[in-house]
Amino acid sequence: MPSTETYEHTISGLLQRRHELLQEMAAMREHMAALTNDIQALDHVLSNLGYKGNEIEPTPRVPRLVLFYRGQLQQFLLNELRQLGEATTRDLALKIMQREEKDVRDQRLVHDFISRIGKALQRLQNVSLVVCIRSKKRGKNLWRIT
Repeated sequence: MPSTETYEHTISGLLQRRHELLQEMAAMREHMAALTNDIQALDHVLSNLGYKGNEIEPTPRVPRLVLFYRGQLQQFLLNELRQLGEATTRDLALKIMQREEKDVRDQRLVHDFISRIGKALQRLQNVSLVVCIRSKKRGKNLWRIT
């Protein structure tokens, strides 16, 4: 069977184009975030200078992305720490992202996951369910079940 009948070339081209579009989307997301920050900074300065014109309209808020339901993240973290023994916040974030089939190349999403998981682990630490083994390197703390 000739290779043209297996669509290998077509599949390869489509995968390449998909990869290019994902990169373009990530760049646009970064650019939009930078523009939003710039607009908010300008609005803040104008407000501090006493400007009260009606040209300044509040920037629309993007609805919060619900990644976890109440208690779901803490339960996942406790289960994972029971299985692994100990893990870093980043390791736990990447593991849950893979389980939820999220794009681990999206650095903003990875940072959001790490932040939320870190906060959830701190809440678990406050009720003495987990302990943190501090590391000298920032972000390399190990967590384990008490």
